Amino acid sequence: MRSLTLTQRLLLANVVTMLLVTWVLLEYVNNNMQLKMNEKTGWPNDLPATVTAKTHDVGHATTTTTKPTKSAPGGTSTNNGQIGTTNAAGFYFVTPKDGERNFYDLGVATSTDKVTVPRVLPGCLEDDSSCTRPSCVRPECRAWGHHYDTLYQQRLGPYSREDVAPFQFLEIGFYNGAGYDLYREFLPRGECHSMEIACIEEGPVEEGKWPWGNFAAKNPRYQQYLDEGLLHCGDANDVVFLDKIWREKMNRDDAPPLRIVVDDGAHLAEHMVQTLFYWFPKIQPRGLLIVEDIQPIQEANAFRTQFLPQIMKDLHFCGDPKEKKDDLCFPTISLLLASIHCEMHICIFERNDKPAKELTLEESKSPDNALDMSKCKSKVHGHW
Repeated sequence: MRSLTLTQRLLLANVVTMLLVTWVLLEYVNNNMQLKMNEKTGWPNDLPATVTAKTHDVGHATTTTTKPTKSAPGGTSTNNGQIGTTNAAGFYFVTPKDGERNFYDLGVATSTDKVTVPRVLPGCLEDDSSCTRPSCVRPECRAWGHHYDTLYQQRLGPYSREDVAPFQFLEIGFYNGAGYDLYREFLPRGECHSMEIACIEEGPVEEGKWPWGNFAAKNPRYQQYLDEGLLHCGDANDVVFLDKIWREKMNRDDAPPLRIVVDDGAHLAEHMVQTLFYWFPKIQPRGLLIVEDIQPIQEANAFRTQFLPQIMKDLHFCGDPKEKKDDLCFPTISLLLASIHCEMHICIFERNDKPAKELTLEESKSPDNALDMSKCKSKVHGHW
């Protein structure tokens, strides 16, 4: 083989050098674009795609930051221009916006039943006898737990940011604290309160005590939450107790505004409506009140079948003098209502722009027609 001349060698060296320079430039541009993308999304450049624990000194809570994933949990996903993605198993997940925390991931980490359906349902469908409610016509009803993360991510996501103004959050129904732990993780700027009846003095019901054991104490941070003055032991269906906590613990001069209330208590219809009638007027404009567990069970049925039709009618009330038979079913709360949004077994009630207001204890009690729409004086003939 003929050896290369000096000129040919120099030309070959120049070509190799140009290729190396081009490769270095392409790598630089690629890395620079990645850095800019990370800056745009607000995530550190060295943060892995998994959940990374990070402690914040906000309300004494340990919070977890989750980097948004490119696909929904459970494999590949599709995005048809919507606010979320559908995973390979057919479950829809709302994608956190820039700076928001991931409700689903945190729910899995804290073991709350608010997000169990996407993980539990596939196995349940393979063996119907293993389901909590086997043979339900609607498959999603068969598995234990819920798929509430879609609603929570969409509506509470803005409150999960680090730059949101401080606010108050209240949960009705601490139980073992899994849900409360999730809210503390998800809402780093929230002063998170919770109420639970099981941690009152143990003893006979007739004496105003609790005989079934303190399941709240199973939470490893139970005493911490009590010491912080954020876990309140009492009956959240008793307006006297509610008013005492509101006046002494929450409605302080230095307290942030109340913006979110979640009812996840006894799942009794009468308790659910009492939460609305007491707390909804106290929530700040555009704040939210969420009622969970309104699935078709005997304890909660009246909320769906009696209360919701009345409040939905009130939502569209105009007070036209020509419609003399039309009046408000719930005048203490309906004129403060901006919207109602329901997903499977959960509803969210949004405050309008009218200021929060204080009602008397009598006005704060559930009216007689709350769970019996036949008693609403505005019943229009032929429409209920």
